[in-house]
Amino acid sequence: MTFDAETVAAWTDLPAAELRIQAQRLASARLQADHPVWRHIRKNPTLTAKLRGALSGLLTTIKGSRDEHMQRIWINAARNALSDRAAAPAKQAPAPAAEDKPQTPAPRSEQPIVLRDKPAEQPRAASNVAPLLFQQPGKTSGDLS
Repeated sequence: MTFDAETVAAWTDLPAAELRIQAQRLASARLQADHPVWRHIRKNPTLTAKLRGALSGLLTTIKGSRDEHMQRIWINAARNALSDRAAAPAKQAPAPAAEDKPQTPAPRSEQPIVLRDKPAEQPRAASNVAPLLFQQPGKTSGDLS
């Protein structure tokens, strides 16, 4: 399905039920966030707000359906495409060139490194509970064999 700017611009006057149908079609089209349709929608704040509401309504109507997981992914992608962050291109920091700068070792601190042993375990306090001695059935405490 193709969407053009005139059709999308007319969505501001649609009733909620029809807008929800159009929002479902738009979400299932899985257009990229930088697609011209999304750019046109983001320019119109009223249409953006209405589509956000329609997409939220779609999330409630798909609960329990057979394709709920797939549609939830599509709807969330459409909601992300509506955000302003989708409009801004991702800025990448330039990677420093390894060949330009010579490798110099990091300056060493003048303090000596001290290695410490693990702290000695403190002796445990004696328990007030008497130890139990288990014997085979039929043996007495005086019979050690």
